[in-house]
Amino acid sequence: MSATSESGGEFSPQDAARAAENLVGLWRSGGTLGQAMDITADECEALYAFGHALYEQGKYSDAFKAFAQVTIYDHMEPRYQAAAGAAAQMLGRYEDALRHHLAVTVMKLDDPVPVFHCAECLLALGKLPEAAETLELVAGMCKAEAQAGLKSRAEALLQALKVKMPK
Repeated sequence: MSATSESGGEFSPQDAARAAENLVGLWRSGGTLGQAMDITADECEALYAFGHALYEQGKYSDAFKAFAQVTIYDHMEPRYQAAAGAAAQMLGRYEDALRHHLAVTVMKLDDPVPVFHCAECLLALGKLPEAAETLELVAGMCKAEAQAGLKSRAEALLQALKVKMPK
């Protein structure tokens, strides 16, 4: 969106209000900022792939910037949110990571993986009771055989945490 109105003049407060109303309407109908900016799914995927390559190279700060940008364009894609959370976590930005992992948790209610990452962040933030409760939730969510490893990790962390927590 430019600083001038469609007629070529200055961008008026009425233009701004109309643009804001259109954007809110788009979001309420399940749209994204990327759609409003004519950013394609392929362009988002390219930015995600770029961030993933940076992450794999250990360039977590740059990866976080790419992932944060792609989540701005499409806040409803859980892979983008999870990637931003992972990069933030690697940077020690646990509050930011927790927000992204929570978003994925809400999007994928039956997936214990983002819940486990929330527990990791809570541990790092020193929120031990919350982390313990979250790890119990993870262990309870792990029903499939493919989730046995995650369940074991959650239970092991929970046992170690219970030893550390005051009674």
